[in-house]
Amino acid sequence: MNKIIESNLDTILSEKYLSYAISTIVSRSLPDVRDGLKPVHRRIIYSMYQLKLFKSSSYKKCARIVGDVMGKFHPHGDQAIYDSLVRMAQDFSTRITLVDGQGNFGNIDGDNPAAMRYTEARLQDYTNYFFDGIEENSVDFKDNYDGQNLEPVVLPSQLPNILINGAMGIAVGMATNIPPHNIVELIDALKLIIKKDKASLTEILKIINGPDLPTGGEIILNSNEKKQIYKNGKGSFNINAKYQIEEMKNGLYQIIITEIPYQVNKVKIIEQLANNINNKKLPLDDVVDESDENIRIVLKPKTRNIDAEKLISLCFKLTDLSIKYSCNFNVLIDGIEPKQIGIIEILSNFLDHRKVAIKRKSKFNIEKIKKRLEILKGYQIVFKNLNSIIKIIRTKDNPKKELIKKYKLSDLQCESILSMRLGSLRKIDEKNIKDEIQKLNEELKYLNKLIKDKKTLDKFIVSELDLIKSNLDTDIKERKSLISSEQNNDIDISVDEFKEIEKFTVIINKDFQLKRIKEITDEKEIEKIKKENLFLVNLNSNQKILLFVSSGKVYTIDPNILPGGNSNPKSFIYFVDSMPNDKVTGLLSSIDKELLIVSKNAKGFISNTESLVTNQKKGKQLFNLKNNDAVIKVLNLTKKHIACVTKLQKMLIFEIDALPKLQKGGGVQLIKIKKDDFLSDVTQLTIEDGLEWSTGSKNRKLDDVEFWIGKRAQAGKKVPKFFNKNQKFDG
Repeated sequence: MNKIIESNLDTILSEKYLSYAISTIVSRSLPDVRDGLKPVHRRIIYSMYQLKLFKSSSYKKCARIVGDVMGKFHPHGDQAIYDSLVRMAQDFSTRITLVDGQGNFGNIDGDNPAAMRYTEARLQDYTNYFFDGIEENSVDFKDNYDGQNLEPVVLPSQLPNILINGAMGIAVGMATNIPPHNIVELIDALKLIIKKDKASLTEILKIINGPDLPTGGEIILNSNEKKQIYKNGKGSFNINAKYQIEEMKNGLYQIIITEIPYQVNKVKIIEQLANNINNKKLPLDDVVDESDENIRIVLKPKTRNIDAEKLISLCFKLTDLSIKYSCNFNVLIDGIEPKQIGIIEILSNFLDHRKVAIKRKSKFNIEKIKKRLEILKGYQIVFKNLNSIIKIIRTKDNPKKELIKKYKLSDLQCESILSMRLGSLRKIDEKNIKDEIQKLNEELKYLNKLIKDKKTLDKFIVSELDLIKSNLDTDIKERKSLISSEQNNDIDISVDEFKEIEKFTVIINKDFQLKRIKEITDEKEIEKIKKENLFLVNLNSNQKILLFVSSGKVYTIDPNILPGGNSNPKSFIYFVDSMPNDKVTGLLSSIDKELLIVSKNAKGFISNTESLVTNQKKGKQLFNLKNNDAVIKVLNLTKKHIACVTKLQKMLIFEIDALPKLQKGGGVQLIKIKKDDFLSDVTQLTIEDGLEWSTGSKNRKLDDVEFWIGKRAQAGKKVPKFFNKNQKFDG
C-alpha cells in the first residue's frame, strides 16, 4: 500500500536538509573534543585494535583493514576509508602518526599512495594511549549500523589528541581547522589546569607557544593574534618556509629551502617558482629539487649582487613558500553539540572526559576485586577443610549444595572451588592467600578514594601524564615549528628592485613613432635629434614615460617594451588605447616633478607627475576640454615665469605661481584672446636671463622683457621685433 504524504515541499525540504546537515556535522565532519577523532578515524583505529595490529605484531594488508572497517562499522566507500588510513600514516600530514605503514603511502610531492592491495599497516605505539580501559567499561559502546557489532561511542584517550594532531573538516554550514600542537606543551598545560582550577589564558599561553606543525616551518604569530585564536577559537597566522643561505665560491650564494608550510604540495611550490622565473617575475637563474627524505629546494639567484633576504621575501610573496593558515576550533561537545570553543574549554572538556573514564574503569575494577576477594575467602575455607571438602565432592551426589550448606559458601565461591584443578591444590597456601587479600584490599581502598576524592584523582592524572611524557620518543617531544612574533621578510618587495638599471633616451618623431636608443648626453647631439624629432626624453629603465595627447589624456608607457637598437620605431598607438585623431603634445619622464599643460583656448594649470602614472592602457583624463579645445603643449617646469604667444601676435609673461595646481581639471585663462585668436605657443624663462627663440637657423634673444610682464589673463602686447611668423618659440 502506498503512503501519500501531504505537506508543503519547502517544509519537507527544510526538514530533510536539516536532518542531512546534522548527520554530516555529527557523524562525519567534526571531531569529538574528547578523543579528537572523527567517526571514520575512530572506527579504523578500533578495527585495527580488534585485529590486534599492535606495534609488536606483524603488518596486515590495508585492503583487509579497510574491508573490516567497512563491513563492521563504516558503511561508506572503501576509497574514503583508505584515504583516512593513509593520512594517519603520513608523517607530513599528522604530527604524531597513528598508523605504521609499510609500502608506498604517498609523499609530500602530492603523489598518490599505492593501491590498498599492496600496502600494509599496523598501529603505532602512540595509539596505546587511546585504549586505556576500553575493555573495562571506561566508555560506552553502541550498536553498529546493522546492529550485529558494538563500537565505542568515543575512545578513552589519555591525551588531548584534538590539539596534538589537529583536525580539518567541512560540514554543512560549518567547518573546522585545528592546527597540530606540541605534546609536551599540552601535557604541561593540562597539569597547570589540574593544579590551578581557574588558570588564566595568559598563564596557559606562557606554556603553549603556538601550533607545532609536522612539516616544521616558521609560524608568524604575535601575542595579540595568539590570544585571539586561543580565546575565541578563530583567527589566522602566516606560515613561512624555513631556509638557509649557502655561500659559494667567488661571492656567489644559493638559498636552500629546508622546510615548507603545512599542507602545501612541494611540487606545486617548484612549479610556481619555475613559472615566475619564466615570466621574469623572479630574478632566479634556476630552481632545483634536491630533496630525499629531507626537503632541499635550491634557489639560484641570477647575480651575486641580489640581496638574499629581499629575494626570499619576493619568493614568499609570489609562491606558497608563505601561506596564511586560518584556524576554526569547531568541535563536538560530548559527541553531540557542535560548538566553537577556545583552548581552555578544549582542555577542560578533555580532562572531564578523562576523569569519567578513570572513574568508570575504577568502578569496573572494584567489582572485579570484590569478586576475587570473595573467591579468595572461599579458598581460605578450602585450605582449612581440604580433606573434608574432597570427601564431599567424591561421595555426594550434589556436592555444591552440600558445600554451600556446610561451610556457608556463596554460589561464586562454590563454583570456583568445584572448578579448581587437582594440580592447583598444591598452590593453595594460606600465606599467599592472605598476602593477595591484603594487596587487593589496599587496591580497593585506593580505587574507592580515586572515585570519591578529587585531589587523589587529580594527582593520579598528573602522575599518568608525567609517565607518558617520560616514555615519549625524543623526536615526538621536540618542537618542529619555530614561532616568530614578527614578519622578518618584507612582503611588499617588487621584482623591479632586482632589475639592472639601464639609461635610455626615448624619442618620438613627427609621425608620432616611438623608439628607445642608448642614452645621449652630448648637448650638440641632443639639439640635432630635437630638430629631427618631435620630443626627446632621457630616463632610466625603472622609470616610466608619460605621453600626453591633444584630447587631454596622459598615458604611462614602460620604456623597456619600446623597440630599440636597429629596430624600426613604432607608432604610439601600439602601446596605448587612444582615440584616432589624438596627436602627441608632450613626452616626460615619471621622475619629472611638476608640469604645465596648456590648451589651444589658452587654458592651463600645473599638475604633479606622481598622480599621473597608471598601469591601464586607456590612460588617465588630465585636461577636461570644452568648446572644441585641444591640448597643444606640456612643459616640465624648472623656471619661475612663462611666456605665452597667440596667433594674432600677442605675448604675455607672468609668474608660474599664478596658476593653480590640480590633479585634473579645465585650467584657468593664461592670456586673454579674441574670438578669432588662439594660443600658439608657451615657454618658460628666467627674467634675468631674458627670452630666447629661434628663427630658421638663427637664434635670437631679448634681454629686457619688462615690457611684456603682466598678470595672468591679461591681453598681452605685440610680440617682439623679428619674432617668428608662425608665432612659435622654437621656429
